[in-house]
Parts: sequence; C-alpha cells; structure tokens
Amino acid sequence: MAQRAFPSAEFEIIKDLQHISGCFRNEAYQIGIGDDAAVRCSQNAEKLILTTDVSVENVHFSLDTMSLQEAAYRAMVSNISDCAAMGALPDSALVQLVFPEKGEELREKVLSVYRGFSEACSRWQFPIVGGDLSAGGQWVFGITLLGKVSEGQRILQRKGARAGDNLWVSGFPGRSAAGFEVLKRWGRENVPSRFSELVMNHIRPVPRVEAGLRLAADPEVHALMDLSDGLSKDCRTLSYENKLGIILKYDALRIPKEMIQLSAEVGIAVQDWFLNGGEDYELLFAASDHFDPLTVASQYSGGLFCIGQFTGDRQGLFLEKDRVVSEVAGCGWDHFRNIDKRKSTNISQAT
Repeated sequence: MAQRAFPSAEFEIIKDLQHISGCFRNEAYQIGIGDDAAVRCSQNAEKLILTTDVSVENVHFSLDTMSLQEAAYRAMVSNISDCAAMGALPDSALVQLVFPEKGEELREKVLSVYRGFSEACSRWQFPIVGGDLSAGGQWVFGITLLGKVSEGQRILQRKGARAGDNLWVSGFPGRSAAGFEVLKRWGRENVPSRFSELVMNHIRPVPRVEAGLRLAADPEVHALMDLSDGLSKDCRTLSYENKLGIILKYDALRIPKEMIQLSAEVGIAVQDWFLNGGEDYELLFAASDHFDPLTVASQYSGGLFCIGQFTGDRQGLFLEKDRVVSEVAGCGWDHFRNIDKRKSTNISQAT
C-alpha cells in the first residue's frame, strides 16, 4: 500500500517535532503534541505553576551573535529560571513559533529551533507538549512553561523579606552583560579565549533549578526571584514588594578577574555591568542571619554571595562603596522605556 500523503506541510513538520520534543516519553501526559490540546494527569496534591515569556529576534537576540538553536535554548532557559525562582521543577512547555515568511532552508531552521528547545528540556527532563507555528516578519519564540511543586513543598515569592535580612545572589551579576559586550566588540567568530567563559554566560546560561528547590526548603529563606532584568531593577522590585530599602555592599564583592580585565580593555566600569546588566538567570533572595549557604552547596557549585541587606529605615535601592551610601538611579531593562534602543546592530539586554 502506498504511503499516504500528509494533509499539510505544517502537519508533516509537526510529526518531526514530536520526535524532537520528547512529549511521548513522559507518562504524566495522556496526549501531547498533535491534537488540539495537551492532557496532563494530576498526581496527588501537587501544585502547578505557570509562567510565560517571549523572545523576539533583534530585541532579545541577534543571529549575528548566536545561532537559532542557541537562541531557542536560551529562550527556554528564561522560563525555567522563573520556575526555579518559585522553588518548582519544570513540568512541560507549550511553544508558539513565528518564522520569517521568506526564509531560506526554512524546514531545517525550524527543526534547529526545536533542537535548542529540546536541549534545555532534556537537561531538566520535561517535554514540549504542544504549541503553534506561524509565518511572520521575524523569528519569535513564545513559551508557556508549567512547573510543579510537590505536596507540602513551599512556594517562594518575591514578598516575604524582613528588615535585617541579608540579600544573597547565586553567581556574580553582570557576567552575561559583560559577555554580550565581548560579542559586540569582537563578534562571535573572533572571541578572545580569555573572555570565552563570559560569552558562554550570555549564550548558554544555566537556570538554578536545583538551588531553587533547596532554597524553598530552607525556612531561613524568606523571598526569592530570578535575576533577569538587571540587578538594579530586580532589587528595586524586591524593595517595592516588601516596602523595605536595600543597601548593596559593593566593597565586599569578589569581582571575577575576567570582568576586571575586560573592563580595563573596553573602558566600561564593572559596576555598570553589576548593577544594570541583564539575562544572568541567577537567583536573588532574602535570608535571615541564620541562613547557611553550605546547605545549598551540594545542589549548586557556582557560589552564593551576600551582596547587601534589607532595611526598614529607608525606601529604595542604595549602594555602599568606599563607606559612602548613595541612591542607585533606576536602570536595568524596561521594554516600555527602552523602545528606542532596539536596533538589530546593537541588541539591548531584554528579557
């Protein structure tokens, strides 16, 4: 018997995407990609969280500095990071993909995008269970991620910090922004080896899922969010949500040597990357004096750093440097304030 023709080209590529996404290897899903909707079987009293994010070509990424597969991986990571900030495990994803109408080798490019999604999904063991494909003016990745929280497990929020709490962060803020600066200066093909790790921080960030789970289980941790729009903006969010001031202790920081070297070469202060860089996908959290970072060490090898303190004596964000405390001006990425900065030749940090 002759093989039946696919009902449409879209249907044909969806069949290929089923194998890449791994949706039929997850027993929690009765129905995955290929129907009008996915069907998930609930288990016990677990809770589901939902988060969504969009990644737009020439706003969030440029194909001058990364491949489609890398851009797709990073788009999925931004959602996984939101999951980690709630103390949840990623469960499944829905993907809306817009591709350029006049693109060459379009089929292979779409498959490459899904390989990037699948790379992130495979690493944190969850499937893509559905989505949509549409032609448009440029590449757009829209992702909705479901996360799961087991029965009895605490869900952390941005609210909950107390006066006197310490402000902690995983990793060193600004490494992604520094890596992006390297890409702008030298291009992807000519990255100096001394700065290759900074570039990987921008192109292949690692969401802190395991650390988020451990932090959620620690009663000394009071509030948590992911660091994606720049430290100054995200700290200001924590300050506002908790009606507390935050004093950052810049003098206490151990600045990575490659950032110091890059700063000297390009004439940009490390403090600028530290305060206003974005897309780090680290965790920013409030914890009491009794918090022991060693309790997280087994789940996260990148280091936890105390970078400030919450105070009830003032509102807003402040920086203590050389024993002088000054207010930090509002910066970081804001889509409604940064519209004029979106240029394909100089992509701003946007999440």
